[in-house]
Amino acid sequence: MQFIISQGIIALSLFIASIIFFLISISKKKMPLFYLALFLSFLSVGTGLYAGFVFIKKSYIKISKSLEPRTNEEIYAAIFEGNPNKCTVVLKTQDQVLPVIDVAIYLHFKTCETELNRILKQQEYEMNILVKNEVDTTSISMGPDWFEPSKMSDSIYVFTYKKDDFGNYQTLFVSKKKDEVYCMDVTN
Repeated sequence: MQFIISQGIIALSLFIASIIFFLISISKKKMPLFYLALFLSFLSVGTGLYAGFVFIKKSYIKISKSLEPRTNEEIYAAIFEGNPNKCTVVLKTQDQVLPVIDVAIYLHFKTCETELNRILKQQEYEMNILVKNEVDTTSISMGPDWFEPSKMSDSIYVFTYKKDDFGNYQTLFVSKKKDEVYCMDVTN
């Protein structure tokens, strides 16, 4: 960024100098000063175009990197504040690219009880135990096709953490053995 600003200052300085030399060459009617002013104005335009090109190139690189989809592990780390434990395998994810359009971040992962306990200690989750037919499918119906926590076991643990009063929450559907988890993280 400093390079671009310095190039912009140089281009502006050259432009101002060219205007001054144009005015002097017109008032004194000296052609060598006119040619110098013309040269400075071309140099100013060239420097400005180069600074603009560098700015666009750097902006493009930053924007394209920010639009790259996150990996499963990056999504897991963002939600659960840490990289997956060695016993954790993230099977599937669906990231929330646009918060208003994409309802939630969805994760499906296998884990061990140690990692699950670490996750549950991070927030104040409310726990319920539901049998297969009690799983509220209306709240998860907008999710991806593979998001089916009811297929884990006959009964599942449901841990819900309400983030705020604006409808933001996180729900963990945990298998009876506590080795498989479906996560739905809703942030508007």
